[in-house]
Amino acid sequence: MDSPSLTHRHQEALSIAAHCAEVLQKRFGAKQVIPFGSLVGDSPWHEASDLDLAIEGLSREACWEAEAVLETLMPPWLSIHLVLLDSVPTEIRERILEGKPMDENPHAALKSRLMAEIAALEPIISGLAEALKRAGEQPDQFATRALASYVDDFYSGIERICERIAVTLDGDLPTDEQWHRTLLYQMGQLRVERPPLFSQDLLSDTDEYRRFRHRLRHIYGYELEAVRVVTLAQKTTLLFEEIRGAVLVFCDWLENSNL
Repeated sequence: MDSPSLTHRHQEALSIAAHCAEVLQKRFGAKQVIPFGSLVGDSPWHEASDLDLAIEGLSREACWEAEAVLETLMPPWLSIHLVLLDSVPTEIRERILEGKPMDENPHAALKSRLMAEIAALEPIISGLAEALKRAGEQPDQFATRALASYVDDFYSGIERICERIAVTLDGDLPTDEQWHRTLLYQMGQLRVERPPLFSQDLLSDTDEYRRFRHRLRHIYGYELEAVRVVTLAQKTTLLFEEIRGAVLVFCDWLENSNL
């Protein structure tokens, strides 16, 4: 999408955000509604950007109901994402409340976002470790589904890291039909703008989780293979350490490079 079209969408999204805030406060009784994310410059606005709103003063049930109402106000190209301020990580909550802008240097801002994504993965890893303990050696259908959900979350977090880099340094997200795969393997490429994020071996290991997530979203839960789910879950901690190491190396490059 060309820059003028993106600019127009951004302006329209800001107007929609203001209307949503009014609905949340007048109809649902929200005490405070704060836009965040790419909408307000925390990251580059791009074709797949969401309308992110942080809310104070609503219960989880009310937030769920409000999101359903606000979805009806969205144009086809825009999705809305509501979060409760008391449920987000401390660092992100402080940034939202203080209106603390990201660093104006795109490399420094990207480094901050990547480290935030790594921090967001840590509770997933600890939760998955606990789920494995509870599941035992032969997890039943319910435990298998729980483990699969954690594995799904894990890859989604990795993909967010890839998205951050693609939008900031590569120009935008891929748009082909297999864009999830394209995005991942894009992170193994040496480009004029940046070094590769992942080695070929790490790409191969990570792609197993992408393929699992794709399958998970296209089958019924009772079709899950417990052995495969457990195997992936058990390998997650080691893979996370490798991912974290790769991101730290990439962040060192961001810090030492000049845009």
